[in-house]
Amino acid sequence: MERTDVLIIGGGLAGASVAWWLQPHASTLVLDQGEQIGLEASAQNAGMLRRFARDRVERALAIRSGELLVDLPGTWSAADPYRRTGGVIGLECGTTDFDEAISDLRGAGVTVEALGFEDYERVAPALSGAALQQAWYLPEEGLLDAHALVQGFWSGARARGSRLLCGTQVDSLEVVAGRVVGVRTTRGPIRADLVVLAAGAWGAGLAKSVGLERPLVPLRRHLLQTSVDLRATRSHPYCWIDDVGIYARPEAGGWLVSPCDETQDFPGVGPGSRGGVEPLYRALAEAKLGWHFPALADVHFSGGWTGLRTFSPDRRPWLGPDPELAGLWWAAGLGGFGVTCSFAAGEVVASRIIGRDVPYLDANDALPLPGVGMRVPEVTGIAV
Repeated sequence: MERTDVLIIGGGLAGASVAWWLQPHASTLVLDQGEQIGLEASAQNAGMLRRFARDRVERALAIRSGELLVDLPGTWSAADPYRRTGGVIGLECGTTDFDEAISDLRGAGVTVEALGFEDYERVAPALSGAALQQAWYLPEEGLLDAHALVQGFWSGARARGSRLLCGTQVDSLEVVAGRVVGVRTTRGPIRADLVVLAAGAWGAGLAKSVGLERPLVPLRRHLLQTSVDLRATRSHPYCWIDDVGIYARPEAGGWLVSPCDETQDFPGVGPGSRGGVEPLYRALAEAKLGWHFPALADVHFSGGWTGLRTFSPDRRPWLGPDPELAGLWWAAGLGGFGVTCSFAAGEVVASRIIGRDVPYLDANDALPLPGVGMRVPEVTGIAV
């Protein structure tokens, strides 16, 4: 029978990061249902380093991850996953209060510059003509290669002794005397002192296998690729109009665009959560792009996909022990900040497992809440 100190279910960004940070403090075994790690939500995101977060917990995780991404640790031996392009966050209505976020970022040494209408053509031509009430330029933001990030975490963990089993379906957790002692899988039972659920959209189902109601909700979002556009240079910053929900960033000579839609969608059994483009949301993206990015009104969509982003009820990640079941830990609910916060998310879980403090989070931050009285995360809908 397989046995390990820590069993990590899910080999995406969260699970691979936990394994990277835990080595060499504990023996770890990573299970992934796919034939390769990092093929689900980790491969479906837009790959942007966005530290300009509303929530203070996500912001703390993003700031810590950004420090490590911009200046990779000496133990990092894989390809650099980060490319600096800058990022612009804008508001059309100007009603969102970002003062605390700006103060925290500047306090952490992150450059945040206020932009005026006359600056758009110089800094981000894609925003030319946009009717923004407020905009900020963060020159140290950039794009992240999620595949390189996952592979970097895993290569480092493997070099220090972590093991990986792909193509392994976890059927249920196994509980003895009120404590998780392992899992039952398609390869047979596996014993562990601790089990970390980093299974993204499948996490709530695995918790339910032992009677735990943990409403982690997967929300599907569209990403659409445009045709070639000469303004989409490799150095063009990503542009995110936060209050209306649309962003565009350079990709493959064109733009990768999302209308920031959200549709609740639970995956089936087994891998394969990537979805196709629905005409309604393609039309929504076209309308939003033409209205909010007038400079890009002439570009056309050439393809795209949908991916899952999994949230907790308060949209804060769960990075720690389950409050009701001993031996069960979570690295889940990272939602739209999975790639941005992956370095810190793994560090928080690993640090809490081995009993180390995390200086940038309070002791009760990013911990799962009890199941009683929890509500389903609010869905933002498809408003233009």
